[in-house]
Amino acid sequence: MEKIIILGSTIFVSIILFFSTIFVNKFSNNGIIFGVRVPKEYEKDEEIIKLEKEYKKNYLIFILPLIIIINLLVFISSRIWVYFILIFSLIVITNIPIFIYWKKTMKLKEEKGWKNLGKNVVLVDTSIRKPKVREDDVVIKTRHFLVLLIIPVITVIATLIAYKNVPNPFPIHYNAEGLADGFVNKEGFKGFFYLVLFPVLIQVGMIVFLATLNKFAINSKVEINSGTLEEIKNQRKVFKRVNSILLFIIALEISLMFAFVQFCTIYSWNINLVNIIGLPTILITVVIFLIISYKIGQGGKNLKFSKEKEEIYRDDDKNWILGNFYYNKNDPSIFVEKRIGVGWDINLGNPIGALLMIVPFVLIIFLIIYFIIKGI
Repeated sequence: MEKIIILGSTIFVSIILFFSTIFVNKFSNNGIIFGVRVPKEYEKDEEIIKLEKEYKKNYLIFILPLIIIINLLVFISSRIWVYFILIFSLIVITNIPIFIYWKKTMKLKEEKGWKNLGKNVVLVDTSIRKPKVREDDVVIKTRHFLVLLIIPVITVIATLIAYKNVPNPFPIHYNAEGLADGFVNKEGFKGFFYLVLFPVLIQVGMIVFLATLNKFAINSKVEINSGTLEEIKNQRKVFKRVNSILLFIIALEISLMFAFVQFCTIYSWNINLVNIIGLPTILITVVIFLIISYKIGQGGKNLKFSKEKEEIYRDDDKNWILGNFYYNKNDPSIFVEKRIGVGWDINLGNPIGALLMIVPFVLIIFLIIYFIIKGI
């Protein structure tokens, strides 16, 4: 069962990375070709179309076989640290072609003189920079996430009611086969913490975390370029609504899944139902929203609205390292719209943003070293 879960998650990640990188320009923001800002009227230039065809051909020849090999290595190995390293390798390998064609597109832009085209202006519309107004642009506001706190409240009440009937010791960990392999005695603060407080803290923590992401998403920097002002505003409204709904549904599903895990502990239900129902439900939700995101495009770029005014063009390539990493010390924003892909990026020029980028990598490295030492 454990190998099936690891292999299944690897295949899922591989499929997501494959489609998001081979169709990289479809998932990129307005006027972005391989991470390079191109005037909208030249997005269908013959040379750009040629580069895209060449990119897809080379991707299928060189990268797809590597993706298949990595999945085979995951199938062969049962070590978790090997799994983490291979997943990281998968992310790096699928992005290497993008960086190569970013350089080619930058060269093409220089040769074509596209840097000197367009009005190349910076335009700020305060109506979509004010947090209060931007909250009104989404279906689910950040405060609506507080409604989900009723799930951990119900979990606590159910646990306290069933407390006397819970087995002693009770399970706190299950292996991939669904068998309990970690136990704690019910007496004392430790038992109360693991049985009552810890499950609720996880639920509340996840709700707060996703509510915070929603807040950042609503108030993230909006790129006012590659389209008319009104068109961009309408596109961003739809884009933020879709992402806000996704975050809320994910928060709901995760809270219910942890509640179900808790009920398995206090009522001795079969924990395997989490793997059968809970995890697949979350994965299906992510896939559905990825398809929707592909249809509407990053920032809602594929949505068409009335275009009556002159288009805006701003060459901001200098702020994007390799076309994918935003670095601007003069920009106070922590989060900005992704240039390549769907969602948001971190401003590495902001100390807080740099910290948010570094910490996950440090944690991953720590986990890999820990699993190697433990031989897991």
